[in-house]
Amino acid sequence: MSEYLSFYVQRYFMSYLMKQHNYGANTISSYRDTFRLLLAFMAESNTDISKIEIYDISHERVLEFMTWLAEVRKNGVSTKNVRLAHIKSFFRYVMMTAPVHSDQCRKILSIPFGKGEKKPPVCMSTDAIKQLLAAIDSSVDEGLRHLALLSLMYDSACRVQEIIGLNVMDFHPGQCCRIYVRGKGNKYRSIPLLSETEKIVSKYIKRFRLTPDAPLFCNKNGERLTRQGIRYIIQKYSKIANKNEPGIIESSAYPHILRHSKATHLVNRGVNIYNVRDFLGHESVATTQVYLTTNPEITRKAIESVAEKTVPESLDFFSEEERDDLLSFLDSLG
Repeated sequence: MSEYLSFYVQRYFMSYLMKQHNYGANTISSYRDTFRLLLAFMAESNTDISKIEIYDISHERVLEFMTWLAEVRKNGVSTKNVRLAHIKSFFRYVMMTAPVHSDQCRKILSIPFGKGEKKPPVCMSTDAIKQLLAAIDSSVDEGLRHLALLSLMYDSACRVQEIIGLNVMDFHPGQCCRIYVRGKGNKYRSIPLLSETEKIVSKYIKRFRLTPDAPLFCNKNGERLTRQGIRYIIQKYSKIANKNEPGIIESSAYPHILRHSKATHLVNRGVNIYNVRDFLGHESVATTQVYLTTNPEITRKAIESVAEKTVPESLDFFSEEERDDLLSFLDSLG
């Protein structure tokens, strides 16, 4: 078996992340960027990155890489922890597929994550959400589309990419109104909607005469909305809301804030954290626990509710020359 780093990285991405875990494009890009940075770090020490062997990524070298991220890239603790998590994931894979490297892998896996101040995600109050939606003039076509978009984003707590990918057929009105979304890892989940949201979205679909196979939300050019487009819409109505009621929206408005807000509101109202996890499409309840607030009583109840539960926890390759060029492989991932 080849000992070149490129040999393991290609199989890690293609066989493990893409084929076995079915990670989406955004996640793959994040992992890819970690390895690009690692190669950039090693290149600065005059290392021939086309000939890096798996042994070259030692425990000491990873620690040096973390220091480089902080001092050269000016990365904070959370960003460094993301990069370290990606590297640890890679070496878990190496340990599974090539036990001969177990000692090296165990040393890298023992590297502790950096400690930083943990803060709950920024969110908007329920009054701020009401003011945001009230700022939209739904009597005009564009306003109705924007009201349907923002109402659905908050009510469903969907990720931005999940909203962008919705088609009309994914919206199911009726007694148990819901939408079907494709989340991370191409996993589908069903999300129940309030009757108020159902009425708004149904009215929007009817007024715009959208067909079942059409994208649910498009821009003026008939193309699917983008992250930038959604950001512009949220910021537009945030400014109007703040003009109508100064200071109602304290933080900078961005697309993901509606998801954070819905999740926080659910936890604050005592919804079981496991139900919130499923609603948000998180794989682990540990991810959802970030929405526990600083309110001691809410935190106590949420912790008690989960204290006694447990969470069940032939490839196409490049030519020989391309195999040795790890950067070319990483670039090909998008």
